[in-house]
Amino acid sequence: MASPARLNTAQSEGNLSNMSRGGMSETRKAKLMDLKKREDLKDALVDKFKVRFGHGGAGKSSDEMSVCSETIANEVNRFARSATITEANLMRLEGRLQGRAQGQLPKIGEDNQSMISGVSGYSTMSRARSLTSLAGKNLVQGSGAPKSYDWTKLDEYAGYLHEQDSLRQQIGVKALQRKMKMDLDFQVNQKVLKKEDALEEERRYHQNSQLELERWKTQEQSRAEEKHAKIGREKKDRDDQRAYEIKIRDEESSKKKNEEANLVEKIIDEMEEEQRRFEKKKEKTKKSMKKVFEENMADQQKRNQGKRDQMVKEAADMKEYNRILDEQEAQRAEELAQRMERQGELMKKLMSNMDATKKGAGANDAQRALAQQEEQDRHFFEAEHVKHNRLHDMRVENQAYLLKQMEEKAGRGDEDKYLTRIQAQILERDTEEYNNIEAQKVVDRKSRNLEHRKDIERQMEYKMRQSVPEMSQVEISLNKPLLQLVDMTLDARDANTLAQSQLKRTRIHEEDEE
Repeated sequence: MASPARLNTAQSEGNLSNMSRGGMSETRKAKLMDLKKREDLKDALVDKFKVRFGHGGAGKSSDEMSVCSETIANEVNRFARSATITEANLMRLEGRLQGRAQGQLPKIGEDNQSMISGVSGYSTMSRARSLTSLAGKNLVQGSGAPKSYDWTKLDEYAGYLHEQDSLRQQIGVKALQRKMKMDLDFQVNQKVLKKEDALEEERRYHQNSQLELERWKTQEQSRAEEKHAKIGREKKDRDDQRAYEIKIRDEESSKKKNEEANLVEKIIDEMEEEQRRFEKKKEKTKKSMKKVFEENMADQQKRNQGKRDQMVKEAADMKEYNRILDEQEAQRAEELAQRMERQGELMKKLMSNMDATKKGAGANDAQRALAQQEEQDRHFFEAEHVKHNRLHDMRVENQAYLLKQMEEKAGRGDEDKYLTRIQAQILERDTEEYNNIEAQKVVDRKSRNLEHRKDIERQMEYKMRQSVPEMSQVEISLNKPLLQLVDMTLDARDANTLAQSQLKRTRIHEEDEE
């Protein structure tokens, strides 16, 4: 079974991998990736339709026959060249293959109606960016495509379009700046006019203010004259009012003095009458008080006589009470003397008993003191002996401990020397091992650098051998309108550049002649 023809995908993939390491633009990378995806999609479609319509396909109906692999590949290639990848176009492609499987050949012109012509993404971007460059497209429709084409032409075309876009953007910016300048000039003029109007308005306001000031001064003068006349009238009225008030006040004062004199006389009469009544009342009260005093004196004499009788009676009672107390005191003194006599006898008996007891106790105390002294002496000597023995034992133990420490110190000195020798040997071995490792690192680094150098030299040699990538025939056929447009645009650009340079040289020559 013949395999479907691929559009030099191996070469495209190689160019893609090689150019990705170089200075390929992002647009070109995207273009190549789209081509690769398209080829992969073609392979997937061919495999799918082989399973569906090929020999031994499991999906064929009873009234369908097998379609050869070459026919399927041709249909898929034509679909990829002339149509975009949409669901409707894929269904149309499957319908065409199904018609071939059922023995129905497509009619003339049906391909143009069933397939939607596709446009390259690169050409679509070019049309969107530069509409003026499409003016000469119809002029080159009939010309044939070149046999070989370089991808750098497309990069140059893209750069030219970018320059044109930059120029248009600069022109737009300048136009915007001019418009902004006009707007600013208009605003400045409006501001000047507003300032002049404000000055005129201020001048008119000043004139009106002067007129108002004169009118106000006249009004103030007339108001001052009216005020002065009013003050004179008010002063005259106040003087008349004051004279009338003084007259009324004098009349009231004389009337008040007369009333006060009458009132004083009346008060004096009433006070004299009150004094006479008070004298009468005082005399009457004096008589009643004298009578009460006499009655009180009689009562006082009676009370004094009763008090004297009571005192005589109390003196007699006190004398009797003292007599009874004397008798009781004599009786108590007699009883006390008897009690003291009995106590004296008891004390004599007690003293005799105590003397006998003291004589026996004195002998016992002497014996007890002597025994205690002997016991203390014995304990003292025993304690001194124990202390002496303990000090001797401690001295012996201390001496033995010091000797043991001296022996241990001498042994530790030997161990320290041994450990020092071991550490010195370990350090020597570590130093030797470190030096060996460092030397090996230097050797490894040199070998690694040498390998890297060789690898870089191989890469440089490979890149030097790389040629400028060229388009395949399928890519040229897919982008035929775009390539014609690129050639037309670049030729026009070169012609315009040459004409401008010649015109510039002519102008310079004319200026030099002048």
